[in-house]
Amino acid sequence: MFLTVENGFIERPAAVDRAIVERVMASYNKAKAVQKDAPEEYQVSHMWLPIYQGFMGDLMQTMANRDVDKLMKIYGNFFRDQSTIGIHGMPVDMQSTYFSGNITEEAKSNYLADVMHRMQIWLASMGKTHKLEALQTPLVGNPYGFYIDGQFFRAGVDYQHYYATIISRLIRSKQHKTVLELGGGFGGLGHFLMRDNPDLTYIDVDLPENMALSAYYLLAGCPDKKVALYGEIDLATADLSQYDAVVLPNFAMAELKDDSVDMAFNSYSLAEMSLNNVANYVRQFSRLSRKFIYHINHTAIPPVRSDDFAFDFEKFELISRAPALWNLARNKDMDEFEYLYKSKHLSFE
Repeated sequence: MFLTVENGFIERPAAVDRAIVERVMASYNKAKAVQKDAPEEYQVSHMWLPIYQGFMGDLMQTMANRDVDKLMKIYGNFFRDQSTIGIHGMPVDMQSTYFSGNITEEAKSNYLADVMHRMQIWLASMGKTHKLEALQTPLVGNPYGFYIDGQFFRAGVDYQHYYATIISRLIRSKQHKTVLELGGGFGGLGHFLMRDNPDLTYIDVDLPENMALSAYYLLAGCPDKKVALYGEIDLATADLSQYDAVVLPNFAMAELKDDSVDMAFNSYSLAEMSLNNVANYVRQFSRLSRKFIYHINHTAIPPVRSDDFAFDFEKFELISRAPALWNLARNKDMDEFEYLYKSKHLSFE
């Protein structure tokens, strides 16, 4: 296997569908109209505040102005536009370090080491059950990544495909399945879940700005799938199993019915929130999931460390706690663990 990052950062913009952007913008503005009156625990908090204050202003103004042409440019440059900072990339200024074209040998070496480390985890975990082609993703936005034997792969696919695969195996059933992800970023994991599980509904709940980006990515990247956006369906009466994906603002999860999902999943963002936000989402996970709660989070970052998440232990029990080693090449002192909780009423027999 020959891996290179030499051309991983060249421009590769995809075409942007105006109708999709208009649909996403309409959903976003409906969500923002409700968000202003939503409880405090659904507002931006803690580690996400500086990201919103520093990088989201132009995107939010574009949405508020209903400037479709400008939003098309932003989404056409997705992965490189500043409004997507915080949901992908190395722990550096990606624009100056990698996207500017002036990549130093040190930066190139760091990126290559990170990619090789993550791919080694994926290969060791998947074994011979998946070929590299399983990591292929649709061309949406302006992605960067790496090449293996001359084939391009978007950055982050290893991690997203791995967890999508584990989730699929855990909830395998002859019945229709539903997975809820809190903080789905741009929808990378959701894409793999939808692609590989025709009898599954993926529900993404996130802050409206990230919700809109996920909606765009899934609509543009999965044109054959049936996707419902916020404001397009009545959550009180809709049969969500009729959709491949449902993309909602975070506060809308309170409208979902008890025990309505097979698994509630989160990757990193729970440990980046305020005390009230964490407490609320932990309650929601416990209420909504009927089988599993699965999350990857920090154990050493206050205010709430992942070992202290207070799930409903009358309903769930912890069955696995293991190091999540994906970012070890970036940070030798990583404090990330993955946790799997199982409903006490669920038997593996």
